[in-house]
Amino acid sequence: MLKKITLIILVLNCLVSFNASAQINTDRMLTIGKNALYFEDYVLAIQHFNKVIKVKPYLSDPYFYRGLAKYYLEDYNGAEVDLNTCLSKNPFLIDAYNVRGIIMSKRDNHEKAIENYSSGLEIQPENINLLINRGNSHSVLEEFDKAIEDFDIIIKSNPSMLSAYLSRGAAKTHAGDSIGALEDFSKVVKLNPYMSNGFASRGILYYQMKRFEEALADYDKVIELKDDFAGYYMTRGVIRYQLDDLRGTMSDFDKVIELDPKNSLAYNNRGILRAQIGDKNRAIEDFSRVLALDPNDLLTLYNRAILYVELGQNKQALTDFDIIIENHPNFGPAYYNRSIAKQNLGDMNGAELDYMTAVKLNADKRSGDAMASNKKQDKTEDDNKDGKKKSKQTRKKSDKDIRNYDKLAVLDDFGDDEQEEERFESIRGKVQNRNIFIDLEPVFGLTYYSGDTVLTRPAYYEKEVVAFNKKEYYKTPMVITNREIEAEGLKYIRMVSDISAITEELQDPETEREMLITRGSLYSTSMNYSNAMADYNEILKSNPDNVVALFNRAYTRHKMVEIIKALEEETQAPNSVMLSGPIKTKSTPKVQPAKTSHILDYELIINDLNRVIELSPGFEFAYYNRAIVECLKRNFLQGLEDFTKAIELNPEFAEAFFNRGLTRIYLKQESEGTNDLSKAGELGIYKAYNVIKRYGSEDAVADESVAEVE
Repeated sequence: MLKKITLIILVLNCLVSFNASAQINTDRMLTIGKNALYFEDYVLAIQHFNKVIKVKPYLSDPYFYRGLAKYYLEDYNGAEVDLNTCLSKNPFLIDAYNVRGIIMSKRDNHEKAIENYSSGLEIQPENINLLINRGNSHSVLEEFDKAIEDFDIIIKSNPSMLSAYLSRGAAKTHAGDSIGALEDFSKVVKLNPYMSNGFASRGILYYQMKRFEEALADYDKVIELKDDFAGYYMTRGVIRYQLDDLRGTMSDFDKVIELDPKNSLAYNNRGILRAQIGDKNRAIEDFSRVLALDPNDLLTLYNRAILYVELGQNKQALTDFDIIIENHPNFGPAYYNRSIAKQNLGDMNGAELDYMTAVKLNADKRSGDAMASNKKQDKTEDDNKDGKKKSKQTRKKSDKDIRNYDKLAVLDDFGDDEQEEERFESIRGKVQNRNIFIDLEPVFGLTYYSGDTVLTRPAYYEKEVVAFNKKEYYKTPMVITNREIEAEGLKYIRMVSDISAITEELQDPETEREMLITRGSLYSTSMNYSNAMADYNEILKSNPDNVVALFNRAYTRHKMVEIIKALEEETQAPNSVMLSGPIKTKSTPKVQPAKTSHILDYELIINDLNRVIELSPGFEFAYYNRAIVECLKRNFLQGLEDFTKAIELNPEFAEAFFNRGLTRIYLKQESEGTNDLSKAGELGIYKAYNVIKRYGSEDAVADESVAEVE
């Protein structure tokens, strides 16, 4: 009896010890995830939070932190799902309301954002983050009085909080209280004379008040404090332009381009300035750079066309004017200038027709223009009475009115928002900002040489593969992967040696013929596809229902087709590749003999995969591979069905979510595609966040909580 009691106590102690260990492990995993989040390893952080959620799905914190990581990756839909789940488990988590509100703000749904901030403030009425964010949303909705009330509350309890003064000053500016705004911005400068934001905000206000000398003094100070931000030089350049300092303006625009070589606004403004001082050839160069960055910039196109005429390049001018008139058929000056180009080219009839069209359009608008001119004159007289300096006209960057083609452009937010610093680590930081090539995740195959992945995801298993590995035909187990190592150098030499040893062993009639699959896999990895196919064909003659052989024969055939296609594409003319849809894909408008061969190969691949599915209906990788082949054949709907089936069989099949998402976006199903990509990113495919940012839908509706989709 005593022994039994002792045994029971020992068992209980073990259980307690195990539970304590599990608790420590999840706490530690959560801490590691939070550390990764702090160091901006967002993708890695998500993987750690996934593990905690899997073990303890009832905790709210891992959902919050995973949602926060997704927010930083700009997967707002996925972040909202996690935050909804977090709040369903703990409705008193203030930060969750705050982040969810910020997400609503990012989507320009400021009413919903205010609801979230207000929900958090009901729990903690003086929370500074919630108050400042709610105030900013009120400002966007032009509810300036409410915004100022929120900022007043913050400043009352935190009189040295600089961001509150900056936000209140911006609200007062929009509300027309320039004096109050000036006081707030000056307060920031006084509290911290080493922070550029205070001088920048006050400098903009001085500019708007036409106090250009004071604006310039502030922006000189801004650039002294922070000399590596292109936007500041752009703003100072516009201020100097108002002060007729064209040399200084040009110098600032040059600096913008030096810091940000793809800044189309800087090229546009420098081009206009160069045209004004008679440097027409270099102005055309600048306008052409703008058009290379943004081919739809018609104002720049019109500027270039005018300069082409002035330099006698009439054919180029005619091409540009044709595009302008096609898009602005009622813009009289374009017809007039085109008539000059046609006249210079000897097309007198065309020139006369354009000239008469211009005269008619101008006559129709003359009365309206006269009224507008009178109003403008009245306004100028009022400004002069107030002692204001007459300013040169500019336009906002978003202003696409063709009549404003010759005005310098300024940012809509006029110097707001510094650029994000680029990072180039493999998976660290904001991976959604990387310039990466987007393509379907590759097919899966069975190999002894699996490539290392950046992130460790759970290994994939199939019962047929496990059974095959138990026979130990090779020194390492066969794995299922879509990242096979290429056989190069010493690996290739060892592989050839292993193939020779297996070949010798197969000569023994007592050796199991299934070892042909092992040799076939090694042949395939070493790119000896014909021998690999011969081995698979031989084993399937004697055992036509061998799932492993069928699956790998399809995999090897697929690799053969892809290599042949790649070789053919190298010899294709550039114009033989067509683009369609939001994501680039190669179309096949005309079936050529080689392409017919590929189609037949695809059918053979599908036949093998169909047989695998028939023999093993739970083999999700057969559905996945078949889906990719269907997409290559442009049977996208069938491909979607197969990806969906693969996901049903394995709800954590990251590659299937990614490929289904990409296919859905190509088919203009942006909302569903964005949700799939969010899940793929959560499961470890970090490039999904890049696709979400570039092609995802902002209208994707977030699920109420993770519980509803798991």
